[in-house]
Amino acid sequence: MKAEIIPFPSNTRSQAVRVSRDAQPAAIIAALGISQPRAVVCLNGGTAKLDEDLSTRLESILVDGLARVASEESLTLITGATDAGIFSMLGRGVEKWGLNAPLIGVAPDKLVTWPGKEAGDVPLEPHHTHFVLVEGDDWGDETDEMYALISDLSHDCPFVAVFAGGGQITVREMQTNVAQQRTMILIAGSGRNTDAVLEARRTGGSSDESIAQIAAEGRIVPFDIHSDAQALGRLIQELLFSPGRRTGTAR
Repeated sequence: MKAEIIPFPSNTRSQAVRVSRDAQPAAIIAALGISQPRAVVCLNGGTAKLDEDLSTRLESILVDGLARVASEESLTLITGATDAGIFSMLGRGVEKWGLNAPLIGVAPDKLVTWPGKEAGDVPLEPHHTHFVLVEGDDWGDETDEMYALISDLSHDCPFVAVFAGGGQITVREMQTNVAQQRTMILIAGSGRNTDAVLEARRTGGSSDESIAQIAAEGRIVPFDIHSDAQALGRLIQELLFSPGRRTGTAR
């Protein structure tokens, strides 16, 4: 496995590896030269176009909440890699606050594009430092490899996942976090299945069995989208670094 360099027009250069869906995470980490993280945060959720008010509110939280605390605390970030939706917002936050640790994007190789690559429809977000491009034809084909990578990276450090909006792939990502007994911050008011899980948690059930199972069994911490953006940063710090708390889990 050998890393390649992806150059972007903004003069940023990212390392990338193309891998099979059952690639060994340790080999990926070695090929990309990623050192042991201090802590890991994964951002999962929607890339669909949002109404202006929701988009503005969510971008504020991700830029001045998640991206800021990631910069200040040297958190390794993992995302869905594309220059769309919440991942674009995080990229703008990285542009504002800078990076002191890797920002790793994981996506299906065939579906993404970058300068010099003709195939693929969705561009990669250019502020990522590393990309893991997984063999696959559909969105979601990368999920298992993403969380195998997360399991290796967070084996000896704390971890938390942040969810906003999202469809069925987001449900699958939440189910993986439930199975791995990992803490999830769900941004209340961000829409779609993130809100569906929070509603099921509030009411005690859902007609959707997957949503109901996540709500009942997940380690869920709600965060109101109307809260101050920096409050998200403080919440992440508390979950990752408060004495006696460890949000990652052993393999």
